[in-house]
Amino acid sequence: MSREMVVNPGDQIELRIDSVNHQGEGVGRYRGLAVFVPFTVPGEEILAKINSVKKNFAQGEIVQVLSLSEKRIEPRCPVFETCGGSKFQHMDYGLQLELKKQLVEDSLKRIGRITGVEVRPVIGMENPWGYRNKAQFQVDMIDGKIKLGFFEEGTHVLVPTTDCHLLDEQVRGIAAVTEGLLNKFKLSVYSLETGKGLLRHVIIRKGWFTSKVMVVLVTSGEKFPEAFTIARELRAKVPVVVSVVRNINQNPARQVFGRETQLLSGQATITDHIGKYVFAISPESFFQVNSQQIEILYAKALEYAALTGEETVLDVYCGIGTISLFLAERAGRVIGYEESVQAVHDAGANARINKVTNVEFVSGRAEERLPRLAEQGFRPDVIVVDPPRQGIDKKALQAIADMQPKRMVYISCDPGTLARDLQFLSHRGYRAVEVQPVDMFPQTSHVESIVLMTNSGLKGK
Repeated sequence: MSREMVVNPGDQIELRIDSVNHQGEGVGRYRGLAVFVPFTVPGEEILAKINSVKKNFAQGEIVQVLSLSEKRIEPRCPVFETCGGSKFQHMDYGLQLELKKQLVEDSLKRIGRITGVEVRPVIGMENPWGYRNKAQFQVDMIDGKIKLGFFEEGTHVLVPTTDCHLLDEQVRGIAAVTEGLLNKFKLSVYSLETGKGLLRHVIIRKGWFTSKVMVVLVTSGEKFPEAFTIARELRAKVPVVVSVVRNINQNPARQVFGRETQLLSGQATITDHIGKYVFAISPESFFQVNSQQIEILYAKALEYAALTGEETVLDVYCGIGTISLFLAERAGRVIGYEESVQAVHDAGANARINKVTNVEFVSGRAEERLPRLAEQGFRPDVIVVDPPRQGIDKKALQAIADMQPKRMVYISCDPGTLARDLQFLSHRGYRAVEVQPVDMFPQTSHVESIVLMTNSGLKGK
């Protein structure tokens, strides 16, 4: 029987939800076909309407929940179902942590074919709300007014809101004030279709432990004579805003930042703390959005690195040097590699601020730099990697294997690409010993994981 005969778009079926997928959707099976239905909870019986049918799965939506799970709770956000940015908001937090552990385990087994590795319980938060120190708002004109918000999932349709409950309360308030000021000056909004208009994004960053805030107005290259006045008024209304910056993005694509940044008022950076270290954060810097969980994450990474004070450590995708400085306290020497030139500049500044002298930072793409290091015979004792969601390029992975470090610590924000990369390394002499998930993103289906890998001495290709 073909899949088309099992179920068709428009059909209504009864379905039991057994698990969730990596997009946070509930998963049930109907006559052997996986059916994905968002905003459901494992254990629930539902009546679902089928929206689309693919080769190996179908997509559906809830018509009626026939049997409610006791783990279902009332979501806090009124636009929860349209925004789609926090798909676990309707689940008890304890269940969220259990499901994230299952997602990591499933990825390792199904994608990486990795068994026998311990996946520890997810380290959660005491208060899993209001934790985000950064908001990246889309901008649109609705009924003649500028609105900040987020795109509806899978679209470029704005869901207008400044009241996301994942955001720090202060950030939410500043977003509302900023929206009011932008409307006061009747600014135009940039259109990708026409290439005309001014405002593209509003980004708000907060130093969690300093309570100092930066507001970034991302605009096109059009004239913006009101910029300095808006910056002054914003800082007068909200004194914790110590930095207002304009970033000029003239790229016709959807990338957020452009190449030119202009300080409108206050200071060029804000600072935050991780443990005893102080970090200067510029508009484009990568800095973990959950400041409360960073120290937990880095403490586990240090434990896995097992440094004695003599080792040479390579920190790949080092960003602004956050974990490099932690490693440097216990290592002989740390070298950080990062593609972004601005991030490398910031990392060097952070080392100087904290008076750390046994660390250096180099700019360049990992897939280009690491093979050269391997060819030159560079052999670090420990390699730490914290790649973006797409994981590590194969050329960089092969170079890491060729350098034969005794230990490797892999920090990942995507279980799927993590499993893929661990499988690659497992065929080249490395064994995953332990995985520690950390909940950096409560109320969402995302999970951060730290993996300890050791070198078995085998050098297969």
